Amino acid sequence: MSGSFTFKNSILIIILLIFSILPIRSQTQGINQNDLSKIQVDQLSDEQIAQILSKAQSSGLTQEQLIAAAKSRGMPDTEIDKLTTRINKLSSGNTNSDSQKFNNKTRSYRQLDEQKLNSKFYSTEKDTSVQELFSLFNKKKKTFRPEDKLFGFSIFYNKDFSFEPNLNIPTPKNYQLGVDDQINIDIWGASQMNYALKITPEGNISIPNIGPIFLNGLSIEEATIKIKKELGRIYSGLNGSSPNTFIKISLGAIRSIKVNMVGEISTPGTYTLPSLASVFNALYAAEGPSYNGTLRSVKVIRENKVIADLDFYDYLLNGIQENNIHLNDQDVIIINPYIKRVEIKGMVKRPAMYDLIAKESLKNLISYAGGFTSKAYTERIKITRYTGIQNKVMDIAFSLVDSFKMQNGDVVTIDSVLNRVENRVEIKGAILRPGTYSIDTILTIKQLINKAKGLRGDAFMSRASIYRTQENLTMEVISIDLNKILTDEKLDFPLLREDIILIPSIFDLKEEYFVNIEGEVNKPGKFFFVSNSTIEDLIIRAGGLLESSSYAKVEIARRIKNNMALNTSDQIAEIFQFQISPDLKLSNEASKFALQPFDQVFIRRSPGYEMQNNIRIDGEVAFPGHYSLSNKKDKISDIISRAGGLTSDAYVKGARLVRKIPIDKKQRLSTLKLIAAHSKEDSTKISNINDESTIGIELDKILKYPGSEYDLLLQKNDSIIIPKQLQTVQLTGSVIYPITVRYIKKTGLKNYISQAGGFTPDAKRSKAFVIYANGSIKRTHTYVFFRKFPRIEPGSEIIVPKKPERRGLSIGEIIGLTSGLGSLSSVILSIILLRK
Repeated sequence: MSGSFTFKNSILIIILLIFSILPIRSQTQGINQNDLSKIQVDQLSDEQIAQILSKAQSSGLTQEQLIAAAKSRGMPDTEIDKLTTRINKLSSGNTNSDSQKFNNKTRSYRQLDEQKLNSKFYSTEKDTSVQELFSLFNKKKKTFRPEDKLFGFSIFYNKDFSFEPNLNIPTPKNYQLGVDDQINIDIWGASQMNYALKITPEGNISIPNIGPIFLNGLSIEEATIKIKKELGRIYSGLNGSSPNTFIKISLGAIRSIKVNMVGEISTPGTYTLPSLASVFNALYAAEGPSYNGTLRSVKVIRENKVIADLDFYDYLLNGIQENNIHLNDQDVIIINPYIKRVEIKGMVKRPAMYDLIAKESLKNLISYAGGFTSKAYTERIKITRYTGIQNKVMDIAFSLVDSFKMQNGDVVTIDSVLNRVENRVEIKGAILRPGTYSIDTILTIKQLINKAKGLRGDAFMSRASIYRTQENLTMEVISIDLNKILTDEKLDFPLLREDIILIPSIFDLKEEYFVNIEGEVNKPGKFFFVSNSTIEDLIIRAGGLLESSSYAKVEIARRIKNNMALNTSDQIAEIFQFQISPDLKLSNEASKFALQPFDQVFIRRSPGYEMQNNIRIDGEVAFPGHYSLSNKKDKISDIISRAGGLTSDAYVKGARLVRKIPIDKKQRLSTLKLIAAHSKEDSTKISNINDESTIGIELDKILKYPGSEYDLLLQKNDSIIIPKQLQTVQLTGSVIYPITVRYIKKTGLKNYISQAGGFTPDAKRSKAFVIYANGSIKRTHTYVFFRKFPRIEPGSEIIVPKKPERRGLSIGEIIGLTSGLGSLSSVILSIILLRK
């Protein structure tokens, strides 16, 4: 054998062709597509077998079915054993090929790849081929359409359900043999022999030394008796009362048969099926009945006689397959149009359209629909019927369902029960067990309250309400006095169904009460009002007093309440003042004062309580750091004295006082813009003005005249900064080269400007100013034509602002100005003329 050919020359190649596998190199040429007797598995690669397995898995074809197909086409047992060994080897992973990913022991062959299922379920071609037989497992299922309400039809659209014939079952005893069936004859005992014989077109098998035996049309059981009788002529041990040789007849390879599908079939035609196929298999192959077909009468015609009439509802509803017979070659399956089709909807378990036969009634339809649901209204059943001209509606009593005959096109509607309860009342509100209760026996208000275990303590007894639904479904309210009803039985009256009794709580009918406490407590705020609570009780709820609280003066403000007043009053609140005990004892006057709703309690701060006020001194003093003010009149000189005085390196003129001063956001933004407009410094560098202000002090005069007007009073968080002797001068703003230079004694401002390269063209020289080390500022003064620049000291900063930008007038502004001048000229001229 030499050369190459495509896989359609062997069963394995045919299977690959069906599943769109690319052609691969094969073993021989000229082999008939139904004859696998010359296949040599050893010449197939692992990759080729892996491809076969992959396609078989994705199409729902099991390994056993694949091997059975090969055997049915004459593949020798030795090659089948080799094929089985190779498949098991690949499935167990004992190979380095790509087939390791296929494990038939753990993966289901029923996982379908819908994108690859493009061929029909059964072939309708005329020639009998293995392609036709095994296209069974490659069906492209229909997609279920929601508009199809026909009961039972969805089974033919469900891709996860099929009536595939099982090819690996024991041969049925009533199976009728035919042409192309293979008979396996196994003899064991005193004699041993195996025969694999195929039934010829003449209906015979030929046994060596025996001759032809006619088996066509016989069952397996009848064929076994006949073959045993013929073999008894050469195997004497098969006969007698004590045989020592035994025989078994089985079906080796099945044949294919032709079945004709006609009538109301989705896809009518002639189908090639396995000889083990039943009516269900054939019906599924043809994709079920068409829309006008019925499932109630599927007839099988053999040799011009109806041999079976199958009602598919028997199987769908009860699982009965009595008439699901095995088919023979040239059988005809016909489905007639439906006779009566009726729809049932509403409160049934399986609402759908059902096919009914002539004798069936409304009772049968309800039974097919699974019966009523728990919410079905069963006393009357509504039926809509087409009369040939228009529709009409009929109401049928449930007692007539057994005798009421349905007509084609009827629509049965099962309504639901009303959302009302015939014996219910409900009680809500200040009751121990609120909820719904039955009034099967006459129930009064008092009896209902007793059933609900009585009223709660907060029940509002003066007025309760009964909400009653009247016959016209409007609502009315009946007001009752519970005090009178519970004490006088004559006033009690019965309730009606759907009554709702509402007993309000006293808390539902009044404003939410609270009291408020502010001031020197740990948790000031609002608290729910509690009757008979005192000031001390409220202080405890507020977490107790702070150390700063005053015991001498606690103030309570109380609302003015006069609900019967006819005139206004000038008084807004009533004020009470008390002293309280530090340990909150109940002995003083405040302990006897009961709070009322909405009282406001104020715990004042003790005037004799002061927290420490700290300041800081940094720089050239003997003991820098934090200091607490001893009294409110401490001055700068006092703190410097407590800090041990100045060191020898202190620069007295550079000393400054930094004080935190609250500045609102608008003022802070305005100050930043002002400084940025007159300085080239980044705004982030001057943002330290947030809440601090540098106060220029004259420390030399403070130390020389302590307590004088130069000696300032200190405040909390002040900082005194005394730098070392400074030797530089800084130049910023509108100068050519902003720089820090060495301080030169008795050198004027212009000389320092020259060291920075001079003024820029946009410099506003007349507005140059100096910030000294102590924070004080001096600006340039102009006298007639002369400018007097401020003196320069160590640590000074010279700032030259720039001129504001000038913008020329726009065309619109020029026109407006011209118009204004013209108008002004006209006015002046008019005044002059009037004076003349």
